[in-house]
Amino acid sequence: MIDLKLDLSNAKVIVGIDGNLFTEYRYSHAVCRPFFSPVQTADGQRLTRIYPMETVDGEDHDHYHHRGICVAHGLVNGYDLWTEETNHGAMLQRSAPAVEVVGDIGIISGIVDWFGPAAQPLLEEQRTIRIQADGANRIMDHCSEFRAVHGDVTFGDTKEGGLISIRVPTTMNASAAGRIENSAGQIYENGEGEEVTWGQRAAWVDYSGPLASGEEWGFTVVDHCGNPRHPTHWHVRGYGLFTANPFGIHDFNGDESIDESMTIAGGDTTVFRYRLIIHPGRGLTGSRIRELIDAFQTQ
Repeated sequence: MIDLKLDLSNAKVIVGIDGNLFTEYRYSHAVCRPFFSPVQTADGQRLTRIYPMETVDGEDHDHYHHRGICVAHGLVNGYDLWTEETNHGAMLQRSAPAVEVVGDIGIISGIVDWFGPAAQPLLEEQRTIRIQADGANRIMDHCSEFRAVHGDVTFGDTKEGGLISIRVPTTMNASAAGRIENSAGQIYENGEGEEVTWGQRAAWVDYSGPLASGEEWGFTVVDHCGNPRHPTHWHVRGYGLFTANPFGIHDFNGDESIDESMTIAGGDTTVFRYRLIIHPGRGLTGSRIRELIDAFQTQ
């Protein structure tokens, strides 16, 4: 059973599954974007890096802006909405999100407004996240409907960003004991060889490895076949960053002459959908994960 509790005083939605905390959707304007953290197993093991929200021994403390699971991009109408450096923009939840449970699915939805560093309005995002349990697996279906209500919106060509972004726990890093695999059959694990999965196009990518306890868990992110530029490119790194980025083409190809920026004309809407499957085990160890991948593509 899934349970959603809207905690207005702390600006978060608490998501429980079968009486245990699964995650929290944090939308306070004290941080420049909404994000999910912590994300954890039924017995309380952390599935994402907790820094910078907390400091834990053994975790990497690089890239302050990598917060749990989030949406961000580093070049929107020329502004940085990825890092939290000087002159960055922000994505701010417009009032509290709506929460409801329909059958066995918990739904979090609302408007996220994207702004430049001087509060310039850039776009309006209708964000909807549908969360459910499937046995030991956890499924998060994410939909971002980008509405160019303030004029043209250009997502610039940069690797710095991801329309769904995850920072895995340090113990899971593929540069150490973790594993990255994509739908094209490319694999990078245990820090061996080159990061062949970085910048590649794929219908899905799986990032898995040990938690602090040694127990193996993983994330599979699926790019919906109806998304612009499907199959997307992936900014997925051995040090723990895992993002779907359809815009970083010149970086991924190592060619500065390329500019694959994407513009949404004023008044138009563009939709991106992703499925995140959180699963026990290393890699796609069970056929059920592949079934969940295929099922998403028919929705």
